[in-house]
Amino acid sequence: MTRHHLRLHAATLELPGTTDTLASAIAEGRLRGRHPEADPATTLPATDGSPVDLAAAAARTTLDRSGQPAAEVEDLYYAWTYFQGAHFWSPAHALADRAGLTTANPIGLQQMCNGAGAALHLADRAARAGTAFTALICTGDAFRGPGFDRWSGDYGVLYGDAGTAVLAVPASHPAPPGGPSSTLLSLHTGALPHLESMHRPAAAAPEDSWPVDVQATKRRYLQENGSEALAEAMRGMVGKLLAKVLSDLAEQGRTADGVVYPPRLMNATLDSLYVPAVAALTDLPLRRLGPITGHLGAGDLIANLADAQARADRVRTDIFISAGAGFTISVAAMESGVNCV
Repeated sequence: MTRHHLRLHAATLELPGTTDTLASAIAEGRLRGRHPEADPATTLPATDGSPVDLAAAAARTTLDRSGQPAAEVEDLYYAWTYFQGAHFWSPAHALADRAGLTTANPIGLQQMCNGAGAALHLADRAARAGTAFTALICTGDAFRGPGFDRWSGDYGVLYGDAGTAVLAVPASHPAPPGGPSSTLLSLHTGALPHLESMHRPAAAAPEDSWPVDVQATKRRYLQENGSEALAEAMRGMVGKLLAKVLSDLAEQGRTADGVVYPPRLMNATLDSLYVPAVAALTDLPLRRLGPITGHLGAGDLIANLADAQARADRVRTDIFISAGAGFTISVAAMESGVNCV
């Protein structure tokens, strides 16, 4: 089976120039939940600015690196996880304006931390249908206090601020003149909607209720359903999707010879929810970037692709796992290299 339908160019990770440290958060009394456990990142990218601005900077860099004229971008997919600055407002349109994408169709995607995976899913479907298009996929998140505690608001996850962008075009589309590129070899997505209550308050929350307390909703879910309910469901879905991706590669006469990129979570969370499923199917190493940046909301998938493209000193095939609360999981195989086709 051959399904080289989609190419991804010039994946970009835009980090703010400022950081927050665990030591300062503790000293200032900003930690509200249980302190992070073993091996956390102690410095996280943090901004006082807008997540849309981070996404716009990433978008401009992707366009510059790829040589793609902004006027020729037809669709702009913007995904985010957390509050963008206003309740009654379209951040996707604000991104289009700030990135100079004034002729693009802005489309907002809200699938929590698998937002980039959802955008990739839609672009892949369009490419497989034979549709000609040029799309820019972007994400932006800023997990600021007092509304969100990036250090102890969740279990096993630390949150960093970032914007990301990548240019998506059908494989039949003429390659942009510059920048690194990847070919999507396989993509499979599955949902576990019965887990949605893990992030839903027990009672309807006031419209402007702060802070977000992820530990509280998770704790209630685990008390009601048991600690293995989440682990078994996540491992099962990751394994199911990864098996499909590896089968697709085998049908194409290919093998994954790079690394596995999991979401940018703490090691204990990866070891519990992801490593058993991955290890059962492949001996590829995991590239763990959570301790470096923290979890980047909807941006982990594109940030990991940017890392893969930067490391591609040869043509190599990596596996990418993206997951978002709800839950939805996407697993992809991408071949990366300069002007990879």
